Amino acid sequence: MGNKGFVRLSAIWRMLDQCAEGHTRVLKEHRWWVTWRGRTYRGLPKGPGRKQDADVRFQQVGKLVAVLRIDRDCAARFFRQKL
Repeated sequence: MGNKGFVRLSAIWRMLDQCAEGHTRVLKEHRWWVTWRGRTYRGLPKGPGRKQDADVRFQQVGKLVAVLRIDRDCAARFFRQKL
């Protein structure tokens, strides 16, 4: 699994909207919790301060896709890096 670089949180939200329809996201103190089909990923960082579109390590995207069991081909369409 490729894990180089960073992606914007907004790109992750776009991917989830298309590949994990019906997901929910809840902002906790330091992280976003994303739930889909009974599974929850608790590792997406909120970002520093009040930044709305944080940079997220691409490795986190791979973990998100694996934990939530999102179709890898669908998710890969949204990123230049290889999942």
